[in-house]
Amino acid sequence: MVRSAGKPAPDTVAQAARYYLVAAAVAVGYLTVYGGVLLTGLGYPFAIALAQVVTISWAFPVYRSFVFRWPGSAWSAFPRFLAVWAGGLIAGVIATPALIEFGGVAAFPAQVITMVAVSVASFLLHRAVTFGQRGS
Repeated sequence: MVRSAGKPAPDTVAQAARYYLVAAAVAVGYLTVYGGVLLTGLGYPFAIALAQVVTISWAFPVYRSFVFRWPGSAWSAFPRFLAVWAGGLIAGVIATPALIEFGGVAAFPAQVITMVAVSVASFLLHRAVTFGQRGS
């Protein structure tokens, strides 16, 4: 396939569109759990942890089957998925409190800012690391 320099392949654009569609749904689910926990009076660390556990349970199968359409074993991809997801978790655990404690940003907007910042890196890493090893 010949394409212009600097332009992504059409399949990459479609994949990115699917990713951000699903990522938006994952974000809504995550923020619903996160906000609900905050409303109970529990702190943001607990809210982050619970939201992570709840959303990862359905994000992986949807990313695997719908976004990346990866034909390989779920068991071989899941550890790589967790590694990439953990990077986002670490960023959230560092960036969200930093925004709250040092930036004076409220807990909910701080989490939204962090999620937006992490999303591009997550797409690229899931594409290259989690689902880049076709069928293995």
